[in-house]
Amino acid sequence: MSHQPNILVVEDRADWQGILYESVLREGYTPHPATTYEEALSALDTKKFDLAIVDPVLDMANRFNREGLSVVEKIRKIEPDMPVVIITGSFTRDMRVSLQQLSPNSPVLYKENWDPVHFSQLIHEFVGEHAGIKPLSEDVPPQFSAKSEPRLAPPASDKAINAPRVLLVENREDWQNIVVSTLNEAGCFWRVAQSAQEALLELERESFHLVILDLKLQKANVPLSSSEGWLLLDHLVEVQPKTKVVILSGQAGPGDVADLLKNYPIIDFIEKQRFTTTAIRAAIEQATQAPELRIQTFGQFRLWRDGKLIDNWERSQAETVVKLLLIRRARAGRAVLADELITRLWPDSDELSGRKKLLPLISNARRTLEPDIEPRDSNFILRTANGYFFELSGHSNWDLIEFRHYLQQGRDLAKAERWADAIAELESGRTLYKGDFLAEDRYDDWAINIRREIAIEYRDLLVLLADAYAALGRYQEAIVPCELALQKDPLLESVYRRLMRYHACNHDKGQALKVYRDCLKLFEELFGESPTPATRRLHEAIANDEPLDCHGQE
Repeated sequence: MSHQPNILVVEDRADWQGILYESVLREGYTPHPATTYEEALSALDTKKFDLAIVDPVLDMANRFNREGLSVVEKIRKIEPDMPVVIITGSFTRDMRVSLQQLSPNSPVLYKENWDPVHFSQLIHEFVGEHAGIKPLSEDVPPQFSAKSEPRLAPPASDKAINAPRVLLVENREDWQNIVVSTLNEAGCFWRVAQSAQEALLELERESFHLVILDLKLQKANVPLSSSEGWLLLDHLVEVQPKTKVVILSGQAGPGDVADLLKNYPIIDFIEKQRFTTTAIRAAIEQATQAPELRIQTFGQFRLWRDGKLIDNWERSQAETVVKLLLIRRARAGRAVLADELITRLWPDSDELSGRKKLLPLISNARRTLEPDIEPRDSNFILRTANGYFFELSGHSNWDLIEFRHYLQQGRDLAKAERWADAIAELESGRTLYKGDFLAEDRYDDWAINIRREIAIEYRDLLVLLADAYAALGRYQEAIVPCELALQKDPLLESVYRRLMRYHACNHDKGQALKVYRDCLKLFEELFGESPTPATRRLHEAIANDEPLDCHGQE
């Protein structure tokens, strides 16, 4: 060959045009890009080419576009001996038939299986070795490397709390990394299955909001005929019909797409060659849609679904199940083991009879929360490997979580001495506390300890609120939360000192001294001793009209 080989690259996508252009150039050949049928014809009229690389579809917005095949047809008319390589992201049945008629010897390269080494060998085979051309070396840039990076490590199990849960069924490591990178950015809990069997095992271990499924699940060097993904999709439709599914595909043709959209309840179809993170994020948002649930656990236990009170529990134990799951979440845990639920609900039952009672009870609780769903499709009571947990997504509003948020915000603001802002947050928390946690279950052993723990949190909020008011010189307002704190815990000696100081600083010496007498009486009756020296010294200072540090904190 006496001239520098010229290669026509017919590709409308800028990213793939760039990949092909650089790959051809690095082989020592001269690439000539064309992005449309007209540009390709113009190039063919003005230059002689040794090889053409053609994408059959030259319009990203229209998957039915076949102008690339028209380019192949033109080449066969004017240069019947010119070799043609087809590169595609969606090689459909009709394209295969057309190519068999136009150029039966043209090899087909799939974009999702891009292998720069194979590409190098192929174009050398067609164009022939050229003097001075350096073969593709081992220093191929990472973006063109055929070797996939190891799959990213999946999140720990505790990361499933309050996160969208996604199962990716895909056996190609490069696409696993592409998708799970997006899932990580979206704050998802995810798992990867490389086969239908692995997917079924994951679905048994965990409830997922969304399944992202590659229908082909192809193996390397295996023809594109795998039906494993289709079988898994059929199983999901039959056994879990409400499962949200996104199809991620590299070879599905228009017929496949039409079949999917017509006969399967998928929420989206994403072609790999048009993959965007936006599409995945939109699918996650759609899959996690659920009724709005408002939960009240301070005072009387009450639930509202989409603003309507749920006031009809068919079985009282179903309500107890919800409370037990919420208690675990209140302690920053996740799942309650099935055996633990059985022991709480039926302490005298054996394991077998207990499990037979538990499953219908869980179903009843789910239907009470969401009457219009199949029980296993619950948005709120979900299963894990050995038990169940209550999902608290963005669609749930729980007074305890709000209360703790206000308490933490108040602490942070008080630490920064932003007293007015701290008061606003802490007062919001105080308003939420309409009574003790699950007050109606006062004598149930499973509620006693958590109720005591949350009462201590409420007491701490009141003390912090009193300090914030006092820091602004609002002593009368500081007195009220102190009195409420002593109602929760009458033995808080530091709160007695606060009350004494705030009354004295509010120019009510008599009330300050009365607080001390009440404290003295209580401690002598209960412990047979006086309060600590700090309390006695404060009493003496008030009794002797000594100046007090009214802005000091305990």
